[in-house]
Amino acid sequence: MASKKIAELTVGEKVTATYAVRDKSLAPFKSKPGQYLSLTLGDATGEISARMWDNAEEAAALFQTGDAILVRAKVEEYRGQKQLVIEKLKKAEQDAHQKAELLPQSPRDLDALRGQLLESVAEVKEPHLHAVLEAFFGDEEFLERFCAAPGAKMLHHSHVGGLLEHTMGVVQILETVAEIHPELDRDLLIAGGLLHDIGKIEELEVGATFEYTDAGRLVGHIVLTDRMVMEAIEGIEGFPEELANRLTHLLLSHHGQKEYGAPVLPMTAEACALHYADNLDAHVQYFSQVVQDGAGSGNRWSDYQRLFDRYIYIGQGGDETA
Repeated sequence: MASKKIAELTVGEKVTATYAVRDKSLAPFKSKPGQYLSLTLGDATGEISARMWDNAEEAAALFQTGDAILVRAKVEEYRGQKQLVIEKLKKAEQDAHQKAELLPQSPRDLDALRGQLLESVAEVKEPHLHAVLEAFFGDEEFLERFCAAPGAKMLHHSHVGGLLEHTMGVVQILETVAEIHPELDRDLLIAGGLLHDIGKIEELEVGATFEYTDAGRLVGHIVLTDRMVMEAIEGIEGFPEELANRLTHLLLSHHGQKEYGAPVLPMTAEACALHYADNLDAHVQYFSQVVQDGAGSGNRWSDYQRLFDRYIYIGQGGDETA
C-alpha cells in the first residue's frame, strides 16, 4: 500500500501514511450505541477529513490534537469530498525533517525575505529604535524561530515562514505609505511593522501542527509582544519615554478595534498606517489562499467564509473545464 501526500490521494485506493492531527473528536452514532472517531488530518499539501468507525474510543486515547499518527485507511468519497476511512492507527514518532513534511510551507524564498528583514532593520537610523530591533533580530536564536514561525494557526499566513512573510509584506506597504506621506515618522513606522507580531513566536508552538501555547490562549500575541518589547526597552539606557509610548502604542493598537483584540484604538497617524497595512496584507493573502485552494475544484465560488461573512470568487481558475 502506497504512502501518499494528501493532495495525491484518489478515491478507492488504500494508503498507509503519516499525517498530522489538526482536529479530533468523538461523536455518537445516530443509529446505534457508541461513538466514532472524527479527525481532520493534514500534511504539507493539504487537509482531509477522516473517520474511524470501530474501536474509536481506544484509538482516540492513543494521541492528541497536534500529534502525528500513522494510519492504514481507504480513500472514499462523501458528499463530493474525499474522506479517509481508517482501519488502524497509532501515534507516530517524528523527527524535525518528518515534521516539516507535515506542515504547510511558505511559497516564498525565505532566505531572500530574511535578507530583506535585516536590510530593513539596518535602515532604521534612530538609535533607540535601532537598538530595540537589534535586541531581537540581532539574536540568532530569536531570528531562527521568527523565520520558521507561522503567521497564524489557521487564518492568514498559516504556514512555516508565514510570520516572516507577513511581517515583510506589512513593512513593504509601510515603506510605500512613508513615501506618500513624508510627514510620518518613518523609523517609528518601520520599527512598528517589524515588531508588531513578534509575540506570535510565544503564542504558537510548531510541532506536527501549529497549536496555541497556554500563554497564547491566556494572554495573546498583542500583549506578549508588548511585554517583550518593553523588556528590551528597559535594557536600553536613556530610551526616551515618549518614544517608548509611541512605539508600544503602535503594537497595542495594530488590530484596530477592541472587539478584534486591540487594547487601545490607533491614536496616531503611524498607528493608523500600521493597522491598515496589517489588515491589507493579511486579508489579501487570505483571499488569495482561498482562491488557490479552490483551483481545479470545478467551483467558481468558495465555500462560505465565516471570517468575512461572504463567499469568495474563484473564477475560471476553479473550473477545470473553463
